[in-house]
Amino acid sequence: MSLGSRLREARERIGFSQDDVAQRLELHRTTIGKYENNECDPSIDVLSKLIEIYCEDANYILYGKTKRSINVFGLPQSIIQKIYFIIAEYRLNERKMFEK
Repeated sequence: MSLGSRLREARERIGFSQDDVAQRLELHRTTIGKYENNECDPSIDVLSKLIEIYCEDANYILYGKTKRSINVFGLPQSIIQKIYFIIAEYRLNERKMFEK
């Protein structure tokens, strides 16, 4: 699914028309249509506003992947740092595997 398709799906999920979104962003309705039809990409500023309006996860809108979160509430900072380190190491190794 493309970025435009995910934007359209998110807009329709909350029941907004292209006009509704365009008015909130002070853009023309056809601009929203162009984003949704992959004719052009929104700027970072517009994209962040769309994500906020649609109450969507940025990872989903950008990459089609849902964000997974880890509840680290109450854990010592040293443990949280180790968790982040493990995740970063995994991602680095995963990228190296794909580069081969």
